[in-house]
Amino acid sequence: MADNIQSLPRVGRFSERTIDARMYTDPDVLAAEVQSVFRRTWIAAAPSWRLRGTNRYATLSEAGIDVVVTRDADGTLAAFHNRCLHRGSRIAHGCGTTTKLKCGYHGWVYDLNGRLHHAPSADGFGGVNVAKMRLIRVPVHEFAGMVWVNLGEKPEDFIGGLQGIEAELAPYALHDMVPIEERVFSIPVNWKVMLENAFDYYHVSEVHSRTIHAHVKNRPEMALYGDHVRQNVHIAPYAWRRFIDQRCSRGGPYTLKQVSQLYKYTLFPNTMLNVLPYHLTVMRFWPDGVGGTRLHYAFCKRRGARGIEWARAHGTWLASRVILAEDVRMLHRCQTRPDSQAVRVQLLHDQEAAALHLHQTLARWKDAAEVSR
Repeated sequence: MADNIQSLPRVGRFSERTIDARMYTDPDVLAAEVQSVFRRTWIAAAPSWRLRGTNRYATLSEAGIDVVVTRDADGTLAAFHNRCLHRGSRIAHGCGTTTKLKCGYHGWVYDLNGRLHHAPSADGFGGVNVAKMRLIRVPVHEFAGMVWVNLGEKPEDFIGGLQGIEAELAPYALHDMVPIEERVFSIPVNWKVMLENAFDYYHVSEVHSRTIHAHVKNRPEMALYGDHVRQNVHIAPYAWRRFIDQRCSRGGPYTLKQVSQLYKYTLFPNTMLNVLPYHLTVMRFWPDGVGGTRLHYAFCKRRGARGIEWARAHGTWLASRVILAEDVRMLHRCQTRPDSQAVRVQLLHDQEAAALHLHQTLARWKDAAEVSR
């Protein structure tokens, strides 16, 4: 396991510890993030459990991105732009079981490998032979209980970009997780505010004084993996936990830390995985305009959980929902309708190191996109 534990550099210049408030309020900034980052990096399109089995499909429609992921009768995974080649209409909606994808506008039908299966009156296109047309394919990769896609022209190698995270997550066998709850929340704050809140430890003593703060003795450790971040924290480090941990740790082999500590992986740009041997929380933070976030939330247990493991997963789910509710209440009170003119420069604390890393990584991707144009 990588041991690249890091903290925020103690720099002397004020400007290196700050964020321009317009990063949260400027529509042009959001447009650049969507075009230069979301449409070029690997993004989590759908949970693996929605594509378990054969003849399955699932869609993603967020931030102007429309994709459909399929698993055909042979179990082959594929992903496509969710647009009919006739008039650009959206083909698939939601998720489910099917052998064909049919456009609801003019009835064009595609198989799950993207091949056009049927077009009504196909001889009426002025001599254009539509029979060999295929949906526009995008690269796809299954990892950590999620299906990932990349809309960029030259996608980076998926595993190479993880820089060792795949080896750390392998013992958890996250493909074996099933949801206790899945929901989409609409939160009236910028997507970066919502994401930063999820990995910001500085607010814990104020917002979570009776929950997390009451049961954590030490600050999280932090490790950087290229664009990505890992934090691990020992919540409820009590002696009695060892007895329960031993009975809730299928999979493995795990290190002692992996059994006893919550590992939080923020996979750039917008996906957070919170993992313990007996549960997985997936949070995907999608921009909904400059002042909104659509949070795709899923809390999962391991398939076949029974007894203590079942009770612990469900108890942790309830605790997770309490903590999320505390954050959402605070965000509604404190972070809606920001005024970037009142406080133009925001100062970062050591415990907001992950926020600094996020903004630095976003800037690097946007700069790279500018250079490539």
